[in-house]
Amino acid sequence: MISKDDITANPGDYPVYSSQTENIGELGRINTFMFDGEYLTWTTDGANAGTVFYRSGKFNVTNVCGLIEVNPDLAVTKYLLYALQIEAPKYVNSGMGNPKLMSNVMARIRIQLPSINDQKQIADTLDRFNTLCNDITEGLPAEIEARQKQYEYYRDKLLTFEKK
Repeated sequence: MISKDDITANPGDYPVYSSQTENIGELGRINTFMFDGEYLTWTTDGANAGTVFYRSGKFNVTNVCGLIEVNPDLAVTKYLLYALQIEAPKYVNSGMGNPKLMSNVMARIRIQLPSINDQKQIADTLDRFNTLCNDITEGLPAEIEARQKQYEYYRDKLLTFEKK
């Protein structure tokens, strides 16, 4: 288990993800890593239990962070991310006052898996939408350009009169 004290004592480049959702779940950075590749993590307890994140590269997790390693022969990690972002919150148990989504429950969630090619297409499409909606460096300029074209269209339409 990695604690805040471990992070303070061993600063480094590798993120440590916890069950929190603030700062995309990053608790801090440390000088070692446990995982290297594509994974999903989720918030196991608290107000945001069931929140699912995509992780790529070298990183660590605390003992209160769920982790999923995806078999690439069966599923596309990003496809599973988007599907679980819809399904996982439905399985959160709020009965004891502190919402929880533990590993045994997450393992029972069933997701429809179309062909790998279809999963890739769906994930790519949702990635593009996600970038447009959430990445200020790409989404905002695209939105400004779209509004500019819309403005020009209506300006030209409203200020073009038929000759009599």
